[in-house]
Amino acid sequence: MISKHYKVLWSSYARVALAHMQPFKVDAMSIFRRSKSVLSSAPHEKAYGISDFPGFAFNGYSWTLIGNTIVIYKVDHALREVYVDACYFANTGTAHHIFWGIDPDEE
Repeated sequence: MISKHYKVLWSSYARVALAHMQPFKVDAMSIFRRSKSVLSSAPHEKAYGISDFPGFAFNGYSWTLIGNTIVIYKVDHALREVYVDACYFANTGTAHHIFWGIDPDEE
């Protein structure tokens, strides 16, 4: 029997970025566990959008919000795997600008 679930794999870069969010009171283990749960089933439906910002290294990647963390990932449907390649703290002006198109300098 073939599993309908996807295997969620985090890159070392994404894990380190998540660990560096502790000063912002991000519970890294909770985000890590929740991402595996959320993205293991229909990950393409869980995306808030596809990143498309000039000069952004992860353009074309799907992204979703888990807790107060933006998780950047790609899906390989053939292998049934999700690759988390980056994550960002969501409550910054840069994150608002890149992911929601909100310019932090405008009123």
